[in-house]
Amino acid sequence: MKFVKRLSIIFLWILLIFTVLYFPTWKIFPTQEKSINIFAWGDILSFDVLADFEKETGIKVNLSFYATNEELQVKMQATKGVGYDLIMPSNYTIKLLVKEDLLKPLDHAKIDFWNELNPILLNLSFDPGNRYSVPFSWEIYGLGVDRNFFKNRPFTPSWKAIYDSEIINYRIAVQNDPIEAIALAAFYLFGKPEDITPEKFTQIKDLLLKQRNWVEAYSDFRAPYFIATGNCPIAVTSNSYIRKIHNLYPNIDFVVPQEGSFITIENFCIPRASTKEEYIYEFLNYIYRKQSMKMHFEEYGYFPAFLLPYEELTVLPYEKKLLEITPEEFNKLHFFKNLVPQQQVRNFWVELKSF
Repeated sequence: MKFVKRLSIIFLWILLIFTVLYFPTWKIFPTQEKSINIFAWGDILSFDVLADFEKETGIKVNLSFYATNEELQVKMQATKGVGYDLIMPSNYTIKLLVKEDLLKPLDHAKIDFWNELNPILLNLSFDPGNRYSVPFSWEIYGLGVDRNFFKNRPFTPSWKAIYDSEIINYRIAVQNDPIEAIALAAFYLFGKPEDITPEKFTQIKDLLLKQRNWVEAYSDFRAPYFIATGNCPIAVTSNSYIRKIHNLYPNIDFVVPQEGSFITIENFCIPRASTKEEYIYEFLNYIYRKQSMKMHFEEYGYFPAFLLPYEELTVLPYEKKLLEITPEEFNKLHFFKNLVPQQQVRNFWVELKSF
């Protein structure tokens, strides 16, 4: 009996020592990991900046990517935003997500950098008062042009350069996004790209089917390289893509057609399902530091949403002109959006690609 009692005491002491040593490592009561999940475009956030943020704050950034705003929208609809803490929709997508109650209103009091933002990017039609979104970067669509090709040929900075068969005797590269293609054709034909009736959509289709005869390629990020390789002297693209190849091919320039063009603004939004607001605002206040904004511009070429002095940025001549855009010039820019039902868009794009 004494032996059993002594053995029990020894066992209890061993159990006590074991508990003291190992209890802190047991995850009986797990704590929430300091992390945020970001769903973004694949070429917009600097991995170096994210790594510095993780090192400084101890907050891990889990990054996943999408290729189109439509992919983002479908994912948000399917998950109700669960599993995501920050997303980066383009302008028109925000309105759709708000309509479906998938976004959480911003707490502007927790945003340290609000007064540093470019006012022309705020309070726009897709989010009046920026209740749900804060702009991060922007770019303008226009024409990438091989100046060598047009050295002894007439060239007018107009959308006619990609649509008018009377002046086109060369190949072109155009965007591979049907929503953008339809909106741009509507703008060329009718001015303001709004109220697309079935009759107007027929005219848009006819124009794009006719254009197919001189299209070398439908491409987005690779469009400038078709100019660089001599396949075509003109490409529909954005200023950021031209910047990426300008150092190697200084003969390639970027122009905004005289009729006006389109702008895209990439924004941060918080899904309604997120529960990590403390970490989210810490991330936003870090990523919007001036040094971070400059690093993102140098790496990817998207204009920062800040009003940074030119001497703090390495800008190309055409970029300086765009950064000096006046409110009047800005009003000549439009936002891409889906002008016709998505099924019609998909059916037509299949028809166009098989033309």
